[in-house]
Amino acid sequence: MAPTTSSRVAKFSIICFLLFASVSARPQLGDVLGSVVETFLKNAVKTSELTILDNYCYVNRSPYLKKFEVHYRADVKCPGWTIIVGRGSDHTNPNNSELDAIKDFVKQAVIKGIMTDVEAAEYL
Repeated sequence: MAPTTSSRVAKFSIICFLLFASVSARPQLGDVLGSVVETFLKNAVKTSELTILDNYCYVNRSPYLKKFEVHYRADVKCPGWTIIVGRGSDHTNPNNSELDAIKDFVKQAVIKGIMTDVEAAEYL
């Protein structure tokens, strides 16, 4: 007994549906990369607040590429207190860039005379 046209169309329709469903269910490379980049940027670019000698300060951190490797730079600013900007860069660990920026800020503050060596010891 030969298959009828309607059964062929039904089988073809089911096969097309299954193929389409399997293709659309797979994550595309662009989706995966977009998700990875979004997660990376959420965690890599950061602004946080801190207090240095009862003064409001903030740390900005951002990534950059150096020889196909992700490195981080950070800046520390205390806008209501001083115009000094502490900088930390060339670190593969984001926390080290922040700590380096804080140390740079404190060293500059000691040189300018707005912090003493004793006060700076807490941050160095």
